Amino acid sequence: MTCAGTIAGAVAGLVLAASEPVIVGTDGPFPAYIHVDEAGTITGFERDVMDQVCDRAALRCDWRLANFDRLIPGVMAGEFDVVLGGIAVNDDRRALVDFTQSYHGTDPQEWYVGRPGAPEPARALTAVQSGTVHEAHLRKLGLRFTAYRTEPEVLAAVAEGRADLALGPFETRADIAAFLDAEGMDYLYSDLIPDDGVAMAVCKGNPLLDSLNAALDAMRADGTLAALETRWFE
Repeated sequence: MTCAGTIAGAVAGLVLAASEPVIVGTDGPFPAYIHVDEAGTITGFERDVMDQVCDRAALRCDWRLANFDRLIPGVMAGEFDVVLGGIAVNDDRRALVDFTQSYHGTDPQEWYVGRPGAPEPARALTAVQSGTVHEAHLRKLGLRFTAYRTEPEVLAAVAEGRADLALGPFETRADIAAFLDAEGMDYLYSDLIPDDGVAMAVCKGNPLLDSLNAALDAMRADGTLAALETRWFE
């Protein structure tokens, strides 16, 4: 199956025209993977990775922002040709889309944040961002949760007393440290949520996948990918 859309509907094996725009979907507020800076520019590790991929594959890339829970459904529907933004690869998502090779590893330990004294996850109401592996994890465990469309809404739910805990990719996030301190919140409980790393996703059968992987192979071989990881994560 191929998607309907600008490039996703192309016949398999067709050489992509350089003039045809590739619509890249991402969710902005997730440094160091991707974020929108004070000037309104999309930046971060995956912006640099995708810029390199677009240049090496001779693709004209057009960036679009969307909430995280619209990325995979959007690429399936042809709204985007490729999506990225800290998207963890797992079997559930592989059933929906095709992934490039992974270009960044993840720590399987994820944290619940909340105010000291908050009940443990089995007895708590947890706020979580919709469409994430964290939401899927809570659902699989049968725990009580409320899903919100954005990460700021998730954290605000705990700060305002509408949830006991928030589960998400928080531990390495310097951008939310000041918020947690100001609200008297801390890292209270952890769970293991394993995945197969971070990658870009395209619709099932999209021939664009071969071009993306070829560019990533070249970046890995010449050290560009390692240099970008060092720049943004070390």
